[in-house]
Amino acid sequence: MSFYKKSILSLLLIALSAPSFAGFSVGATRVIYNGNMKEASLSVKNTEDSNVYLIRSWVSSDKAGEKVPFIITPPLFRIEPGQDNAVRITQTSSSLAQDKESVYWINTLAIPPASKEKNSLQFSINTRIKLIYRPTALNNKDAIAKAYQQLTFTRSGSAITASNPTPYYVNMTKISINGKELKEGYMVPPKSSLKIDNIPMGNSIVWQAINDFGGLTEKAKASI
Repeated sequence: MSFYKKSILSLLLIALSAPSFAGFSVGATRVIYNGNMKEASLSVKNTEDSNVYLIRSWVSSDKAGEKVPFIITPPLFRIEPGQDNAVRITQTSSSLAQDKESVYWINTLAIPPASKEKNSLQFSINTRIKLIYRPTALNNKDAIAKAYQQLTFTRSGSAITASNPTPYYVNMTKISINGKELKEGYMVPPKSSLKIDNIPMGNSIVWQAINDFGGLTEKAKASI
């Protein structure tokens, strides 16, 4: 078999940041797991009229070698056309930090049935959304809502450093420097800072943040 045919017949994996693709979707852009929860859930839907998917779900970490303190059940299941289902996320360890949030990733891989057509191209679709663990003591709605406004910024040449004194992750978006909007968004860790390179010159920054429900906050403004 030629290299071309082998390539056409191979199964391609596409990793997506969006919560939906083709006939498959998940019900949120992030899951907040409060420390007093026994479990959290995430809905999964097959929006197609005919295709069946095999769904595989798991929680991962960006830190190499870290043991992930969450499991998903069921880890593997079949979802029929038009069907809604849900996976359950359960905490398996009490070793997480209690003075700040922790972040992990929920992966949901939708595997289509094998095609009967020759030389067909199939896609397995992996959605990846944030799983944010929030300790019980930090479940303060007012503090959560105002966290993004607490960011401070310093400049060094063409880079700025965003400092976050709060115990919450701040997902910055719609960022502009002296009216010039940046193409990307950034997640600033709690009680830490993040360096952002290749920033336009200017001493005024405006930003919004993504809230717990995937919506946008009001604008905030600061001097650099």
